[in-house]
Amino acid sequence: MNWIKDRNWFKKIGFKIKKIIKKQPKDSEETDWKNCPKCQKITYKPDLFKNSYICECSFHFDLPPKLRLDSLFDSSYEIIEAPVNINPDPLNFEVKGGAREEYRYIDKIKKYRKTTGMQTALMCGWGNISNLSAGVVCFSPKFGAGRFGPAECEHFLKAANFAIQKKVDVWIVIYQSSGIDVHTGVAGLTGMTKSIIAMNEIKKAGIITFAIAGSPGPVAGGTYASSFFQHDFVIIESKDVENMLFSGKRVTSNILKGTDQIPEDFGTASGIMKSSGLADITLENRKELKGTITNLANILLNKGELEAKNDVEEAYEDQKDFKKTASTAS
Repeated sequence: MNWIKDRNWFKKIGFKIKKIIKKQPKDSEETDWKNCPKCQKITYKPDLFKNSYICECSFHFDLPPKLRLDSLFDSSYEIIEAPVNINPDPLNFEVKGGAREEYRYIDKIKKYRKTTGMQTALMCGWGNISNLSAGVVCFSPKFGAGRFGPAECEHFLKAANFAIQKKVDVWIVIYQSSGIDVHTGVAGLTGMTKSIIAMNEIKKAGIITFAIAGSPGPVAGGTYASSFFQHDFVIIESKDVENMLFSGKRVTSNILKGTDQIPEDFGTASGIMKSSGLADITLENRKELKGTITNLANILLNKGELEAKNDVEEAYEDQKDFKKTASTAS
């Protein structure tokens, strides 16, 4: 019975148990069923897929980027691939020792790439939406919470340049991003400036731009504080969008301690529309997104054509008036 007295035996068993637990599915993503956090109903995934990942109670689950592009574009579209040879981990970030689990950040990125099938947290496409040519950028929260690091920034810039070269009618960015990737330091922070410059160039090209706060969120940190509010229209995809803010409730409440009380709906779709006016419209559900973008863009594009037509007519009237005045004077 010496093996009972051997404490190393207990340690080995404990280690094996922890290893087994780690291998277990952590959430319902590993199954064919989804549990709604709003109504608690369990729904079969294929049924959710048919309904654009919207529960019967109207709660919006995360819609994968590929499905977003499929739902927006009319039929076939072109994927704008991520630039090659961009280092996603310029600091070779690594955690060693201490209370936290040790890891190398590059290993996490490799895991994100494997699980999502994407090279960056962005999926970008180009094609037609109704009668409009469009460039679309989708953030994936499954890729490091929608991180915006050097690789994502270069991908964003490549898609922006592509949109300008193709002279698209509309530029759409669907944000589900926790912000600038802190693991990349200053290299990551430059993405704020670069994305703003890209947005300015797109506007100079006369392209109508739409920022979409995707359900269920978030839109936070550096992406919220940079390119998000550079768009012509800011649309909240549904009433379920949360964490549309620069910093979370806890951090913000600590900053404002003793001065202002953080409202209960801080950073939510209803709170944004009610108090700050930072968004233009909140949709009932994401099924309305394509039609809303198309209608708004067509109004603006027709308006531009109408103004040009009026300028020509006014110039023609002025020319006739000039001839009439000249003949009278003679």
